[in-house]
This record gives sequence, structure tokens and C-alpha cells, in this order.
Amino acid sequence: MRTIGLLLLIAFNMMQWLVLLPLGRRSKWVIRLTLIVVLFLSWVVPTGDKRFDTPAAEASLDHGYDLVSWELDNIFDKWTHRIWTVFPWTSTSEEDRREALDRYEVLEADLRAAKDHLNRVTTTAELGQDEIESAQGEVDALIAERDSIRPAVEEFLEQIIAEIIRTDEIDLVGSFVWPPVDFRIGDPPKLLVTSLRSEISRIEDVLIDPDISTDDMSRIENELVVDHDISAVILQTGGLASYPNVIPTTHVKRLVDVASHEWLHAYLTFHPLGMAYFSGGEIRSVNETLADIFGREVGLRVYSEVTGEPFVAPTRPETASKIESKDEYVVIEVPDAFSFNRFMGETRKRTDEMLADGLIDGAEGYMESRRVELLDHGYLIRKINQAYFAFHGMYAESPSSTSPIARYLWDLREQVDSVGEMVKLLKPLGSYEHFKELLVQRGIELEPGE
Repeated sequence: MRTIGLLLLIAFNMMQWLVLLPLGRRSKWVIRLTLIVVLFLSWVVPTGDKRFDTPAAEASLDHGYDLVSWELDNIFDKWTHRIWTVFPWTSTSEEDRREALDRYEVLEADLRAAKDHLNRVTTTAELGQDEIESAQGEVDALIAERDSIRPAVEEFLEQIIAEIIRTDEIDLVGSFVWPPVDFRIGDPPKLLVTSLRSEISRIEDVLIDPDISTDDMSRIENELVVDHDISAVILQTGGLASYPNVIPTTHVKRLVDVASHEWLHAYLTFHPLGMAYFSGGEIRSVNETLADIFGREVGLRVYSEVTGEPFVAPTRPETASKIESKDEYVVIEVPDAFSFNRFMGETRKRTDEMLADGLIDGAEGYMESRRVELLDHGYLIRKINQAYFAFHGMYAESPSSTSPIARYLWDLREQVDSVGEMVKLLKPLGSYEHFKELLVQRGIELEPGE
């Protein structure tokens, strides 16, 4: 996910550097405070009446994610900790950080189990308040312990990610990594995604408080359908490209994948490809899919470095190898085995056909029936609708996508020696047209109609 938070940080750092250079210590703190207030007011004070002038923003007003407060709380907390650990009597060794990482792995599994238990007891009518309070207390205790070791874990993994990015195997930056790798393990926000009902077309996104209840999510989604004829779904994000980036509490292999993915978004913000992200459309999908490929490879190298497991390079996924025939995607797989990718690809294709025929209610009923069918295979998806496909379709490797971008990027990846070289080829591109021109120059065949 990309957010205004990263842009706020860049603006703040640049303004601070320009203003503070000639000033004394006391004046510097006055200027810092002034800059913080200005940036805060520029975010929270609407321009005219435009802050809440969209249906999605209005419907979710009481559950919005306070990004500015999160930025101010966490960026200063992290840098205060780093300054504190510079002193000889407070510093931590690499051995201490590795021990913290080992403990984090245990806590992550325990916390996942504790949250599942809390979810069960809060939805079971027979259990009393004592059982609920006990389950909540267990979750709170594990989060408190996680937070106590979190700075050491973050700094250790940030250091390893930065080292891997500088290696010849990645070949993206030299000895200086900019922006610095910086993330916070926590609870990324949810995202309210909206789409037209008549076609799968993404309209607007709103960041949502991660602690919103299921009832409130359903209320917001239903309000947008009934009052505004808009398809809506609230989804859990996998990470947030603020600064520091927000990374979910998850197992280390997934954590370093997401952290590397989000770092690339920060890196690309200083180049035309990243700047073009905010224009939306296919170039946003290029950004996200490139970050997926980069994050996966760097993450696997980091995980190998941390655990000692042999590095195995990622291979082209099935969803990036689709060969389009006249009527369907031909995918080689075991015929009798259930395939989530194939199932979702078929669901997206049939939904598009029904919407093209004007069968909106029928398409929505079909998507719900497919969601229920997935429950029998152990896939617990709360809602599948036009907005769901509009969001997941942006990630071209997703089975919910009909875009050929994943295939294009994997074709390009197989032409170059490193994922960093691939990023270097793409980062100067400021539009999807420029992207297609590069593909043609590299001899990559475009899909009909592109």
C-alpha cells in the first residue's frame, strides 16, 4: 500500500534540512515544532468542504485510520530508541537481537493462536465474561511482550535487508541505501475499497482502523450499496507504505517479504515509476507487481541469511504464465485437484461476462455462491464482490486479476541477471505507455488489444 505518510516524511525531512542548517540548537527545536504543526494542520484541516465529500469517506468517518498520529508516534519512538542504544551501557549486540528474533517467532505463533481463541470465545454464547476476559488478557500479555522486544527485532532485520539490497545478487544500490530500511511491526490498517456495481472498476480507497468490528464493516459496506449504488468491501492490508512502514505481526519469512516489498515502494517514490503510482490504472499494477517480485526475492535472501536455510530463487507463478485462448485460460495442472487460482480465475471471468450483459444482481449472487463454495475448501473469505476483484486485480500475480502485467514482468525478469537490474530498467518509466514501449524494445510480445 502507498500512502501520503511517506510524502509527508519526505517533505518534512527536506524542509527541516533546508531550514535548520544555519540555526542554533534552541531555534532548531522551535522550527521542528512549527514544521510538525504545519504538516499536521495541512492534513487534518479540509480545503473548503472537500475532506469528506465522497460517499466512502463519509460512510467510514467514525472509523478512519489516523495516519498522522501514527506517523508522529512511531517515527519519534523508533529514532529515540536508536539514539538510546548508541550509549555503551544500553547497546544491544547481534547475539541479543538474534535471541529477540527467536523469541519473536515463538510469540508470533502463540499470539496467532491466542487471537483465534479469543475470536472463538467471543462468538460462543455459552461462555461467560470470565472466559472472555481471560482470553483477552492472554492476547494483551503476548502483545506487551512482543512490543518489548520489537525494537531489537526490527533493527536486526532492517540491517539484514539493507545488507542484502547492497549485494551484487540484487544489484540495485551501492554502499548507501536510500531511503533507509525502516519499519514497525504492528497492525496495518484495513482498507475500504469501492467499485462500480456495473463493472469491476476501482473508484476510491479509504484507510480504516484495524480494530473495526465486523458489524461496523458490514454496516459501511451495506450503506454504500443501498444509498449510493456502490460495491464496497473492507479488506485487511498486508502492509502500509508509510514511514516507517507498517508490517503485520507474522512469521519471519513473510515479514521480510513484506518489509522488502514496502521498502521498494519507498525507493520508487524518488523515481518516475513510483511517482506515477498515484495516477492509478495499469501503472499502479506495474508498481505493485514489481514490488511483489522484488519483495519475494529479497525476502527469501534475507530469510536464508537469518536462518541459514539455502536460498532458492522464486519461480514464475502459475498466474504469471497464463496463455489466453479464445474462450479460456489454459493452465496445466492436476485435473482432479482443487485449485484456488483456477477457481478464482473462473469466478472473475464469469463475473465479467455477467456484468457485461447487464446482469448485476445475478453476478453478485453468483459471487456470493462461489464464496460459500470456497468455505468447503477451507478458504474463509468474508465477502467477494466487484470491489474485492477491483482490489485484488491490481496485483497482477493474483488469480483475481485479468491483467497480463505479471507475465510481462516475469518475461522481463528472465531476460536480466538480477531483480535490481529489472528495477533499474523500470524506474524511469512514467506511464503505462512507456512500459509497453520498453516491452516491445525487449522483444516481449504484448497481448492483443494492448
